[in-house]
Amino acid sequence: MVIGDIIRVEGANTYLVKIPPDAQKERIGRMVKIEKADETIVGVIKNITHTIREELIPYIEPDKQPKYAPFNEDFRNSYYVIYGLGTIRNGIVRYDIDSPPDIRDKLELLGPDEMREFHTRNGKPSAAYFHTNRDALDNKLLLCIAEQVESVCQECMPMMKLVKKHLRRN
Repeated sequence: MVIGDIIRVEGANTYLVKIPPDAQKERIGRMVKIEKADETIVGVIKNITHTIREELIPYIEPDKQPKYAPFNEDFRNSYYVIYGLGTIRNGIVRYDIDSPPDIRDKLELLGPDEMREFHTRNGKPSAAYFHTNRDALDNKLLLCIAEQVESVCQECMPMMKLVKKHLRRN
């Protein structure tokens, strides 16, 4: 299920996704994916921002506003801030991103099988991205990810319990 389109790529790990106005918003901390031609980028919804673009209205003639400022009628814009955690390419999981997605790529929810695949390396449970991204993601977000993984991936349950215990202590 597509939940938005990428409208800006700020770096290898950070993307801005426009949320369709009629869509039900997902919660912060939800794991998502972006399908590319040869790989799947796995990420997390880091934040949701809402804006109202009013700054241009005074400079546009009233009769031309519907053409040049259509947001005046639908002035609300909402965006997901996505943080990329890693990639899956041909069954190989990497916890880094060397090629960001393109503008207009679709953002989708990460399915249970993909979540299980992303948290398994060499046949063993793994979440090494927690350590490498601990400065970029706050503890509440990491706790939310751990709970999702724990609910879907039974073999990761003991590891996620330890991760959650450590995160709650900090």
